[in-house]
Amino acid sequence: MRSIFFRVYIGIVLAVIAVGTSALLGYRYWQAERLDQYLLQQSRGTIQLIFEGMQRHRGERQDQWKELSQRVTGLDFELVPKDLTVQLKTTRWGPLQLHLARLGDDKRLVLAQLDGVSDQWLRFVLSERKVSEQFFRGTTLLLLNELGRLPKQSRQQALREMQDQFGFVLRWLSRDQLAAGYVQNRALSRGDTVVELTTLDNGDRAIRTLAPIGNSGEFLQLGDAPLYVPFPRAWLVALIILSLLLLAGLCFLLIRPLERRLNRMMDEVRALQPGVDTTHLTVEGRDTLTAVAGSINTMSERIGQLLKAQRDLNHAVSHELKTPLSRCRFHLELADQKLTSAGNDGDNPARKHLRGISDNLGELNSLVEEILLYASLESHRPDLQLRQFPLAPALELLLVPLVEQNPNLKVQRHLEPGLMIDADSHYIKRALQNLLNNAFQYAETTVAVTAASFEGKVIVRIGDDGPGIPESHRESVLEPFTRVESSRSRRTGGTGLGLAIVRQIAHWHGGEVSIGQSKMGGAEASLEFVCRGTAPADTDSYSIQTDTH
Repeated sequence: MRSIFFRVYIGIVLAVIAVGTSALLGYRYWQAERLDQYLLQQSRGTIQLIFEGMQRHRGERQDQWKELSQRVTGLDFELVPKDLTVQLKTTRWGPLQLHLARLGDDKRLVLAQLDGVSDQWLRFVLSERKVSEQFFRGTTLLLLNELGRLPKQSRQQALREMQDQFGFVLRWLSRDQLAAGYVQNRALSRGDTVVELTTLDNGDRAIRTLAPIGNSGEFLQLGDAPLYVPFPRAWLVALIILSLLLLAGLCFLLIRPLERRLNRMMDEVRALQPGVDTTHLTVEGRDTLTAVAGSINTMSERIGQLLKAQRDLNHAVSHELKTPLSRCRFHLELADQKLTSAGNDGDNPARKHLRGISDNLGELNSLVEEILLYASLESHRPDLQLRQFPLAPALELLLVPLVEQNPNLKVQRHLEPGLMIDADSHYIKRALQNLLNNAFQYAETTVAVTAASFEGKVIVRIGDDGPGIPESHRESVLEPFTRVESSRSRRTGGTGLGLAIVRQIAHWHGGEVSIGQSKMGGAEASLEFVCRGTAPADTDSYSIQTDTH
């Protein structure tokens, strides 16, 4: 499957189907368990009253009791022999055992058994619709009938003992405790049973039943008994949130491997150095990312080939130029000797032309040398001879000839003594020399040289008060043969390779070079290296400031 987007799309669709199916199955199982508990809780007390009545009567009176119970409660039941061929879930409340089996989504087979009655079960078929107003009205009548069989003084105690058999509250109320409206009071005064809908504190609907207890002026209350809610909002919201979280987790597991591959590809692309090494992006799988990685590898190889061809050309041309340059230099010296032997020692036009040619040849020779050095540094990492290198003394030594050649410039030094870095002295001196040459070349009155340690690094800053480098060109000037406006043109003697060589040398030493603006308004080059400690200085401090003219 090459299309990664199609694969992700199919994965998300499958994840949605899996989550939806799991949520539906979980919801159906949870609803079935809720309905089981609801039917058993609401009907267990009524079933026990019916079963005890069936056990008290025999023959015709038992049939009459059965018919009466069915008519007042609306429940269908029959007395059957004990049968264990059905898979049952058993629950016990006191002397009553209830065995439940599911007949469908909304119907339950309930087999009731009393302790001491081992040969018969009372079989009910219950559903949520059976737990209705008629059911509670009939249950109230059965309770009143059971209480009527007892002496008056023991009825309240008997009601309290029967509470454990019921899944809702049973209360014996006096007239003062009765909380009923005018219509309900009128009905109770006539001896009627009142069934009303109420609302619980959590917002669910419930049924409350009130009935007078004979002519005692007291009342029996059943409930509030909560009604079955097929779709409770709180649970539905929780189920939706859980499904969304599960879907999000599956999508994360689906996308995460793709993200890891993309991150790895980005790291490998950043590490690519076309023409320097043969590192390639990892190619695995058969999808779009695999094709992208292969295309990047091909592009990297082509770029490497082009860079190698360019370096080879530069190197070959530079080497080929050295021979004719040497011959030109030789012929210039011969021409100068002939002028001298002919008696033309003065400052005549011919000699001026020869000096101009000599200067141009010197500049061309410097350019060739720079190209050869840069090509050597770029083509391969040199075998660096790393030693502990003291910065301050090296900068002092490099400054001496420059100060002598530029007596009109002031040099400000601030060199922290004892700074040490791991470096190849030949290459690091070349980098420092290039930066110092630039500063002296473009400075108008002042050059500033600073070397200090900061947070485990050694920072060398070399700045001038010349025309500076515009911010938009401060990165590009580090590229080879890159020049800015005419104020820093070839007329000043630059080759366009000095800063590129500095950056390459800094790179091989694990350092960094950057170009900014000095406090004097000109350009400032900064070199950063890892500090390798300090060494005792030959003098108390290199931190001096001098004005050299």
